[in-house]
Amino acid sequence: MRRLIAILVASLFTLVVSTGVAAAHAKLESMTPVDGSSMAAPPTKVILTFNEPIGSNGTQVQVKAPSGTNVANGDVQVVDNTVTQPVGAMIEAGKYTIEARVVSADGHPITITGSFTVTHAGHPATGPAGTPAAAQDSNSNVVTIVAMCLVMLVVVALAIVIVRRRPAS
Repeated sequence: MRRLIAILVASLFTLVVSTGVAAAHAKLESMTPVDGSSMAAPPTKVILTFNEPIGSNGTQVQVKAPSGTNVANGDVQVVDNTVTQPVGAMIEAGKYTIEARVVSADGHPITITGSFTVTHAGHPATGPAGTPAAAQDSNSNVVTIVAMCLVMLVVVALAIVIVRRRPAS
């Protein structure tokens, strides 16, 4: 019984001592565009840099136009302590708001807010050869769907061949 109590006390002591390290959460070191800044040309991405690595699960970044529309475009990219969110068309002049939720390496959620002002309205986002980005996204979706269908057909054909080659028992 004494041994069991000693193990419980040692475990509790270890748990209490180790929480000091885990209590240090990631902190925002810099934001691009800088919080409160003003610029004539709209940025193409928002970059958040933290003092320690950030987990990619649960990371969300929204960039809201003056009208409230989310102009974040594409998936957020997390590399070590840097979070990058591409943005699409910023066709409104005015104050844009950044709202981010990231999860630090210790699993603690962190909420970040900031803003910047675009003084001149931008143009809709375009891709190669001047085609609208929305049309390119639609084309890439069609290619993905066609590729997936072809892969499924190959798998079904292989399954049929394998079943037919089995000797009858």
